[in-house]
Amino acid sequence: MASLARIEAKEAGEAEAAKAAQKAQQEAVQTQIAAAVDAAVAEERAKSEGNGASQAAAAGDGGGNVAPDIDWNSVAATDLTLFYPGQASFEWVQNGKTHGGARPLTKGGDACTTCHEKEIEAIGTKIVAGGEIEPTPIPGKRGTINASIQAAHDEESLYVRIQWPDGGHNPAPFVDGGKMDPDNQIKVAMMITGTGIEMGETTGCWSSCHADNTYMPFDPGAEAIAANADVAAQLEAKETITKYLTESRTKVEVKGRRGKAQGGWDKLKTADEIDQLLADGTFLDLLRVYADGTASNGYLLDRRVANDGEMSAEANLSGGVWTVVFARPLASGAPGDVPLEPGKTYTVGFAIHDDFAAARFHHVTLNTSFALDDDAAQINVIKQ
Repeated sequence: MASLARIEAKEAGEAEAAKAAQKAQQEAVQTQIAAAVDAAVAEERAKSEGNGASQAAAAGDGGGNVAPDIDWNSVAATDLTLFYPGQASFEWVQNGKTHGGARPLTKGGDACTTCHEKEIEAIGTKIVAGGEIEPTPIPGKRGTINASIQAAHDEESLYVRIQWPDGGHNPAPFVDGGKMDPDNQIKVAMMITGTGIEMGETTGCWSSCHADNTYMPFDPGAEAIAANADVAAQLEAKETITKYLTESRTKVEVKGRRGKAQGGWDKLKTADEIDQLLADGTFLDLLRVYADGTASNGYLLDRRVANDGEMSAEANLSGGVWTVVFARPLASGAPGDVPLEPGKTYTVGFAIHDDFAAARFHHVTLNTSFALDDDAAQINVIKQ
């Protein structure tokens, strides 16, 4: 009993130290963001009419062009840590041989955050260094990104602002020029979980990340895709396979027994079945913002699809801090847009591709709760 008491005391001390370190890091991030905001506001005031005002406003007190009536200073921020996942696919997390939490996840109904909420920093740092689930590490790439997220709404629209410190450039050694996406220093994505998705509420956007996607271990390659012409045509795929939901396939190989390739890119359901899933709300709503402030609205189901849903955005780098603001209607009515309603809680996920990254070389959140005017949710969307 005395030994147990000593161990418990030691573990409690370590947990308290880790909590204090994380708090200090988050406070440092907030200080950097605040300094960038002050710098942007000062820059805007110093400028005569016009030049650069909208970008400065996006980072400052006002809502900028995208959210002109939102006072971000009155909207509480949620600090989220995004971590580097490597090749940890949806199949990987369900496989007990590779993931110790597979059974609690698949059988017990535990969410990813149940086990890993306090381990995100350690997980990201370990994976990014290289190993089993990162065979092509990028020297110097950070394992985590600490971001500040604010969300607000009015009668018609949702507004989201996300800020994080820039991490500098660390060239990818396996890409000519070191930049996977030279046109986009950063990209930001928000995914909203629809209905009827296997483990959608507990895993969030992880349900779309498969072992045969781009840069994943069972990426089939251009030749195999071309050889399966019917599936390739339905997916509009040539070089690689985008993310997709298990529900869009007749079978997805999880265990990989007897050398079978994990995933199910070529086990596609019929176009009519896919259309019915879309009509039923079985999709991940996908909102993306690029470094130049352009944006795309769409969804993930059998593949990544752009829809006609309304969306606007802006992005800028000021004082070493990125600020991205985007807006979309609460209920656009577009296929693939999840309608956002009071009294409902949604599972969302955020992803940041920093340093000209593409495909899986991003940082992601675990499952995150999101609701309108509900302080029980991790992200409370405040009405203004």
